[in-house]
Amino acid sequence: MVKYIVTGVGVSGLLFAANIHAQQDPTAPLGWQKKSSSVTVSTPSLPQLQSVICDPQACRATLSGKTVTVGSVIRGYSVSRISDSSVVLTRNQKQWQLSLFSTNIKQ
Repeated sequence: MVKYIVTGVGVSGLLFAANIHAQQDPTAPLGWQKKSSSVTVSTPSLPQLQSVICDPQACRATLSGKTVTVGSVIRGYSVSRISDSSVVLTRNQKQWQLSLFSTNIKQ
């Protein structure tokens, strides 16, 4: 009889323990509190400069598959200037220059 009671208590204890979730990480240092989730603000990634085509009137560029001219807006960036090998983008008074070719040319 005692054998069955001990077995029943052991099994019920295991079932009860399986349903309990830890309120806090048991391996964390004492007094440590998990940081509350903070809001992250992501800025759009810079478009990729793929090509520049210039004719006597103006230059056009292909940025991430979209053809743009000076004044166009792509992913929140405004196209400020297009030269024969680079494009200048502006956003929030900051500028980025995208170049077709790497400045590190190995000979």
